[in-house]
Amino acid sequence: MAPGFYPSLHKVQSPDGGLSLRGYMLLLIAAIMLPMLILVAIVAWDYGKAAQRTIEAQRLDVANNIKYMIDREIDKTVGFLDGISNARGLRQNTPDVVERLMAMARSRGFETLVVYDATGKLAFSPQDPEETVPADLLGFTQIMAGNKAFVSNLIPSAGPKPGLFFVSVPILENGKVVAMLSGGMPPQRLQRLFAESGLRDSWSAGIVDREGVLLARSRLPERYVGMAAQQPMAEAARGDKMAGLFAVIDRDGVLVKNSFERSRLSGWTSGVAVPAAIVDAPLWHTALTMTLIGVVFCLVSLILAMLVASYLSRAIQRLGIAAVAIASGDVVRMPASNITELQDVSRSIEVTGAVNRRFDSQRRR
Repeated sequence: MAPGFYPSLHKVQSPDGGLSLRGYMLLLIAAIMLPMLILVAIVAWDYGKAAQRTIEAQRLDVANNIKYMIDREIDKTVGFLDGISNARGLRQNTPDVVERLMAMARSRGFETLVVYDATGKLAFSPQDPEETVPADLLGFTQIMAGNKAFVSNLIPSAGPKPGLFFVSVPILENGKVVAMLSGGMPPQRLQRLFAESGLRDSWSAGIVDREGVLLARSRLPERYVGMAAQQPMAEAARGDKMAGLFAVIDRDGVLVKNSFERSRLSGWTSGVAVPAAIVDAPLWHTALTMTLIGVVFCLVSLILAMLVASYLSRAIQRLGIAAVAIASGDVVRMPASNITELQDVSRSIEVTGAVNRRFDSQRRR
């Protein structure tokens, strides 16, 4: 009947409201694991944020690359125009000189060349004068004020759809500006910049002029070039900020995160858009991975705690049963245990039992 004196130690909570050994083991594991899980969560969040910032930095780097390549393209154009601006036959509209210069210009991607004199009057154009772009749209005022170059917006009326943009330079004589030379180019020549910028397949990019009109677009340029960019990008193009970030739902209905950079030379703005799902993916992927790892570790720890607690509970229960038997005067071999503390308790109970038996024997005599 000795086992009946002892309630089961396999229950987490004993009848008097206290916790069993198994309950205390679970509390101990919880006390250890919870801070560790919090630490893992913090590390996972920081790691995910770092990966997210890496994508954002790469996006900004691509926007910068496009901006620098725009400046490089404009510099090359300005250099060519500066070179041919020294040809006296161009200002005098000498046929053979003009023909050679136009052939050179077209081989470099120009659609047309236009010369305006110091009064803003058309001095030379291969086109019908009525189709010529007004000088003010090509930067005549800025060139006469001393600017070394001017880059226009996209001008739809200047050529076949979607139009042309112009780069203008001064024509000098004895160090004095006497005329303006402008070269018109199709925006299609800007498309190749995207391939050189490091743009990824899942990203998109665009170049807009100072009015927010698309000059180039990495996706479906034939449909969108010449149209106004989406409102946030158009506002960025018309604003004063040289760089910035914004989120918008693109024309395909996808939420994207944009970086934009403005070129000081041309005033144009390059933008790079990355789907928000790609930007946020490292954060959620890392969080999910670390959560699964944390859950697995918790389950393993709980299982080990329950096994250890069960082992200790059974060992203590056997000691309790043996102790009752010894107290009743029986000679009982104490159960063996690998736990040092339980071995000490076993020896103590054995010694106590032996002392009790001697005392009872002496008392009977």
